[in-house]
Amino acid sequence: MFIKNKKKLSVFSLICILLLPVFVFSQDHSYLVDQDLLDIIRNEVSGERAWDMASKISRFHRIRGGGEGSDYNRCVEYLAQELRKIGLKEINIKKYRADGFKKYFLWRSPVGWKVKEAELWLVEPRRELIARFSDQAVSLMPYSQGGEVESEVIYVGKGKSDADYKGKNVTGKLVFAAGGKGSEVHRQAVLKRGASGVIVGPSDREDRLQYPDLIEVYRLSPSGEEREKTRFGFALSRRQEKELLSLFESGKKVIMRARVEAELFDGDMPVLEAKIVGKEFPLQEIIIMGHLDHYKPGANDNASGSAGMFEMARNIISLVEKGDIPPLKRTIRFLWLPEMHGAVAYLTEHQALKEKGICGMNLDMIGEDYALCQANFNLTRSPYSVPGYINDVLINLLGWLDAKEFFSPRGSKHRFNFRVRPNSGGSDHVMFNDSSFSIPTPMLGHGDVFHHTNMDTPDKCDPTEMKRIISLALAATILLANADDEDALKIAREVYAQANLRMMQRTQKSIRLLHQFASHPNTREDIAELQANIANYPRLLAQIEAANLREVKELCKASTVKKAIDELIAGLDSQVSQENDKINFMYNLFLKRYKIDKKKFQPNNLYKKASAIRPKRLFKGPLPWDYLREKLDEKSYSWHEKIRDMEGGISRSKAPEIINLMDGKRTLLDIRHIVSCEYDETDVEFVLHYAEDLIKLGLIEFK
Repeated sequence: MFIKNKKKLSVFSLICILLLPVFVFSQDHSYLVDQDLLDIIRNEVSGERAWDMASKISRFHRIRGGGEGSDYNRCVEYLAQELRKIGLKEINIKKYRADGFKKYFLWRSPVGWKVKEAELWLVEPRRELIARFSDQAVSLMPYSQGGEVESEVIYVGKGKSDADYKGKNVTGKLVFAAGGKGSEVHRQAVLKRGASGVIVGPSDREDRLQYPDLIEVYRLSPSGEEREKTRFGFALSRRQEKELLSLFESGKKVIMRARVEAELFDGDMPVLEAKIVGKEFPLQEIIIMGHLDHYKPGANDNASGSAGMFEMARNIISLVEKGDIPPLKRTIRFLWLPEMHGAVAYLTEHQALKEKGICGMNLDMIGEDYALCQANFNLTRSPYSVPGYINDVLINLLGWLDAKEFFSPRGSKHRFNFRVRPNSGGSDHVMFNDSSFSIPTPMLGHGDVFHHTNMDTPDKCDPTEMKRIISLALAATILLANADDEDALKIAREVYAQANLRMMQRTQKSIRLLHQFASHPNTREDIAELQANIANYPRLLAQIEAANLREVKELCKASTVKKAIDELIAGLDSQVSQENDKINFMYNLFLKRYKIDKKKFQPNNLYKKASAIRPKRLFKGPLPWDYLREKLDEKSYSWHEKIRDMEGGISRSKAPEIINLMDGKRTLLDIRHIVSCEYDETDVEFVLHYAEDLIKLGLIEFK
């Protein structure tokens, strides 16, 4: 491919560096893909077709584990049929057992579930239909067991703690709770106390308070052992919750009748796999994934990503047939997955992907209308622990999506609005990014106020945005599938340029931290410790960036190109010394400015211990979310609940990254430093405590 020459990044003065913006795109930005091919791709991709397919998928209630005759299995079969129509030859449906007992690595499968109908009626003080599954599927909590009951309803407040049930006998009765988290209410009311079912209002998410008729999805997710004890749950809107609360507040006795036609059984999880086999390097694969499962409608989450993958497959076949691009050199593997559980099941059977997969892309929620969904596009990077170049290829192409030509006939006219974010969890890229497989896999998606609710409908999908994100993924895929020596060199130059930028940005962040510590009397005494820590960051970050550059060699044959990449890697060493000089200069400047005595940090016992331990993981696949809760005693697990922010907030992004970095070579202190570079300052005591809990469970060993 012909690719324009790039402008070299300049190193400005220290003050300019401190003010350097994160990303700058100009009209003459040089893209890794030739402009003629970008135009071809933009004209080929149809946001309208993708929107139509997303709308069709959203008509299925796609709950994973459904088994034969379920909506999920019917949706898989429908997509397979449509893929055959567009000319794909290699299509497979692989089914994995879902009974609540079977484990894939450490992940327990969901149970199988089918539902026909469900209704919830208010009987006293008046007769009124409250919820019906066929009206709004999300009103019935997935994995509800069938049954019929008429009883008094007991109000239990939030219903998530023992205190909420004090003095209340809920055995054999329906329980009503406010504040969301239906599965927790079911565990407390049904599994622990024998209630016959639960009725739960929405959470208190501030961005959802303005939608009184929004209903949130709550999966019960029982294990195989809990199947017999599981009952059912209904989810209410905020308007319904308030109406029901008013009855209790007025002192009236509330009686309801529930009828649920559903069953838990030994189901299966189908994974739809389609491949376009490369002609020259068939064993090098680019893996495009997206989860197909979710409640009805689940339009953005994730009918949009599933439809986007279908459009990509159609585009590649069409472009090759028309001669716009040559037949692909490398293999493209498309995977429509049951989220997380289906991905881990698939990977247990396809562990050879560790050697084949050069990169992946997870398309999850790619179609949001910015205005309606309060959203923007997020490119969520693959983690530092998994070297690769796909992040920088995608970042290079982001500016292209801002062109006015990307507007779709029925789509919005919003300007492209994006963020590049550090690695985080919550979707299938987690499985492929795990160090058991080390396939660098960013996620392409949006935030969305309506996800996991009844309001995630096709009207919230934007054909314009779908066209943009599909075009982005397609351009990167075609580039890498047909990359030659020239492309590899251009990609290496881009990775090197972004590496230098990232190292400067990390120094900028370090200097800001030093300034914050120096300027506040309460933190000045810790500034020597901070300085000692951040002095390691340029060296460790250069090692991460060197590993990214080395991965580019898999795209080229010529020894001269590989040698050129080695020279770029060697160039990172000089960057390390430059960044250290900046840090030291500003550190001394702050000490002088704020009259702080210069002291050398004396490592305490925690630092000494962390620097002496080289942990190595002993298990495959990511650690399941609830594994520590299940395996640790209550006191030990309570520590993890208290320090959730240290683990990376809701998605707990730091915890899996710490495990990924446990290769038996890095010390725990090095791991602490790398995680701090990637996210934010991480307490050494937290890393030690987390590692000690893992070794207690036999998940790692100390070298």
